[in-house]
Amino acid sequence: MKLLYFLLALNILSAVRSASISTENVNDSSTFLYFGYGSNLLTKRIHIRNPTAVKIGAGRLENYRLDFNSYADNWDGAPATIVPTENSTVYGTLWEIDISNLADIDDQEGVSEGEYEPVNISVFLNNDTVVNARSYVLVKQPEIPLKMLNMSNIPFERQPSKTYLQCLVKGAIESELPDEYIRWLRTIKHNGKVAKALEDLLKLSDIELST
Repeated sequence: MKLLYFLLALNILSAVRSASISTENVNDSSTFLYFGYGSNLLTKRIHIRNPTAVKIGAGRLENYRLDFNSYADNWDGAPATIVPTENSTVYGTLWEIDISNLADIDDQEGVSEGEYEPVNISVFLNNDTVVNARSYVLVKQPEIPLKMLNMSNIPFERQPSKTYLQCLVKGAIESELPDEYIRWLRTIKHNGKVAKALEDLLKLSDIELST
C-alpha cells in the first residue's frame, strides 16, 4: 500500500513539473528580443507598427559597423544597416516584443520585398550580459565602410535623409547611448531631404545635426 501511495505521489509530482515546464516554454515563446539600431531606436517610431514593444535598455553589438545603403521611399534616403566588421561597435536599443508583432516588424523592414533579412545576433547589455536577439540587415550590403569614404565623395545611395538621421539621433539620446556615438551620428552626411510626415509625427525638426 505504501508503495502504491509513493508511486501515486511520484506521478503527481511529475505531472506538476511537466505542466510548469510547458508553461515556461509558452511564456518564453510569447515574446522575442529585438535589437534596433536605426529608426527603431526611438520609442514613438517603433510603436507605430509594434505597439507591444517594451524597452529593455541600451545594448551594443561587437564587430559590426553601422552603415547606410539603398533608398527608402518613406524616409526619402538611404536606410541603416549593420555590416560585420572587425573592431567596430554598433550601439542600439534592445526591445522585448510580443510574438503577435513579428509579422509587423518583418513587414516594416520589407522582408517579403527582399529589402532586409532577419539575423540572430549577440547583444551586450550595459552590465556585459550577453543576450541573443533578432535584428535585420539590408540584403544589398555596402562594401566600403562609410568611415573610409571622404565626405565629399559619399554617393547619394549611401546618404540617409536629414529626417532619418534626426530620428537616429533622437532615439540614441532617448536610449542614453554613449555621447561619443551620438556625436558621430550627428556628423554623418545626409542628403538634405525632409520626410515631412515623419518629421511632424516624431517631432524631429528641432534635433540638431553637424552636417
